[in-house]
Amino acid sequence: MKVVILLAALVLAACGTSSPTAQPSASPAATATPVASPTPIAGSPLIWAAPTRIDHEPPFAGNTILDVSCPTTSLCVAVDQAGNVITSTDPTGGAAAWTVAHVNSVKDPQSLAVNLSGVSCPSTSLCVAVAYGGNVVTSTNPTGGASAWTLAHVAGTDQLDAVSCPSVNLCVAVDTRGNVAASTDPTGGATAWKVTTAGNNGLFGVSCPSTGFCVAVGNQGNVVTSTNPTAASPAWKAIQVSGFSGGSRVSCPTTTFCVAMDYNGDAVTSTNPAAAWKVSHVAGTNCDQFGGSPTCALGAVSCPTATLCVAVDAVGNVLTSTNPAGGAAAWHAARVGAVSALAGVTCAGTTLCIAVGEGGNVAVSSNAIGGTSAWTASNVDGTASLRGISCPTSDLCVAVDAAGHVLTSNHPTGGQESWTAARMDTKALNAVSCPSRALCAAVDFNGNAATSTNPTGGLAAWRLANVDPAGGLLAVSCPNTTLCVAVDINGNVVTSTNPTASAPTWRVTHVVQGSSQIGGLTGVSCLSSVFCVAVDQNGHVLTSTNPAGGAAAWKVSTLSGFAFTAVSCASTTFCVTVDENGAMVSSTNPTGGAAAWRATIVQGLSFVHSVSCPSTNLCVAVDDNGNVAISSAPNGAATDWKVIRVDDTNSILGVSCPTRDLCLGVDSIGDSIVGTRPA
Repeated sequence: MKVVILLAALVLAACGTSSPTAQPSASPAATATPVASPTPIAGSPLIWAAPTRIDHEPPFAGNTILDVSCPTTSLCVAVDQAGNVITSTDPTGGAAAWTVAHVNSVKDPQSLAVNLSGVSCPSTSLCVAVAYGGNVVTSTNPTGGASAWTLAHVAGTDQLDAVSCPSVNLCVAVDTRGNVAASTDPTGGATAWKVTTAGNNGLFGVSCPSTGFCVAVGNQGNVVTSTNPTAASPAWKAIQVSGFSGGSRVSCPTTTFCVAMDYNGDAVTSTNPAAAWKVSHVAGTNCDQFGGSPTCALGAVSCPTATLCVAVDAVGNVLTSTNPAGGAAAWHAARVGAVSALAGVTCAGTTLCIAVGEGGNVAVSSNAIGGTSAWTASNVDGTASLRGISCPTSDLCVAVDAAGHVLTSNHPTGGQESWTAARMDTKALNAVSCPSRALCAAVDFNGNAATSTNPTGGLAAWRLANVDPAGGLLAVSCPNTTLCVAVDINGNVVTSTNPTASAPTWRVTHVVQGSSQIGGLTGVSCLSSVFCVAVDQNGHVLTSTNPAGGAAAWKVSTLSGFAFTAVSCASTTFCVTVDENGAMVSSTNPTGGAAAWRATIVQGLSFVHSVSCPSTNLCVAVDDNGNVAISSAPNGAATDWKVIRVDDTNSILGVSCPTRDLCLGVDSIGDSIVGTRPA
């Protein structure tokens, strides 16, 4: 339900158009904890290392942090919608003081632990997080990385949205179907949790000020309470609060004082939570449940005492009050820097409050009522999606990302510090091709091409120009310094025979086969100036021995039933193209028409994004679920392909193999994954 609160912020958000800037390598927003290295499968020619974050330059497409808990001022634990736990033992120390661990599916790869939605830490030695799918993720060492967290599926629950642990001996979680799950042994596994139905309405927040009293709130203005949450058959009493539109969180510093916020800009308070509540409008104008100003959508609230409450809204405001039941005049709003929607907040006493929200941001204050200047915002959970990579040699790789960065490395296996970024485009760069150090070309969805004859030379070494007015460039291939061929979603082939010039000229050719329009071209591979193969989403394979020669120079073959996404040619007598459904379609005679192509469905693959074939006896493909498929006989049977999951649940969007001994993949959160041949 916290997603509802964020909708207002998402509607207001606009894409930035700031000028490209040079950005040398810097520290990441937060330290990324890589997943454990997978065990190689027998017969695989490459061993893959754990993913390593190489893209650490803003602007980030950060994850939404939904909740945070600070048992002390020296430990805070937050959770996000991507299954990450973000921890800090120095919460006021800025971005570098926070560490990200991806705990989704820690024990069960098929689980639905994504969207960690709530967390509660009664002590520094116990944290309990809840997730959609009815999962509980616990740790007795919350800063210990992904392996320190254990997942349990609590049967009978649906989308667990919030959890409250007043002590290490009691945790209570609520779900969107009105169920309550309670445990006196939270780390005891699934059987240690007991599920009770507390009504027909969804519950989105819970607060237990003691082991003998809990309050939960949900939609339709319902409040449920229990004085025996640990009983074998706990009793939950439900009341309807008139004027309360429904809340996502509730905070009870004592058994006789509770505060909830709702989507109509109201503070809902009670000194007798089981019986009576007072509704006071404190924020926003023209409010109704799904309208009015965005400041109506009040989200989480934290009250460390009855004389201090801190709430957050959908546009980045923090609302504070030293008299929470005092009406509008008693609440004061402060804008927190450039932070957008805020979703969660917690206060470890009156000297530390942490607010979290959209974009992977946290806002920290040691004086919550001190206004805007008392809050400091940092991005601790930001990611940038790497879209493509090209490695002409083992000592040069160039990658591109969704924020318009080009990342380069002369030592691509050297980890984060060996990569340098420059932002030369305000749009997402989709693909890059580098035949050598003397030329790289990258393309974006707006029809721009960025070229460089010195790709590691920083921003000044790159030139950006619009080369395809129709836009939608998805792939590019430059076999040498005298030819680059790009393709777009409109069925156009865009070529340049002077890509190293100070102002390269590009020609746009629309390819048509008889009366059939070519679909969106998604991949292209050119071995030389006289051999190119392109593919589209409608099963067409286009070949040319004169790729800059116009539409008539392209021969089209139709392979029905395929939606091709990429192609790689190791030689003029061997190419492999891949599709959305895990098919590997190969040919030893690529210009020989449809009959010359052979399809193999590789089990275990989903949407295949990219393929690289450095030779006729090695091809590597990557998919949407973090898998690599490797074959030393890529023209063989399905059993000749080995599928290995190397990147947890992230999508691997690009792969490049400069030699048979080295491959690099890039993923949707800015990581590189290195595959090397065993010694």
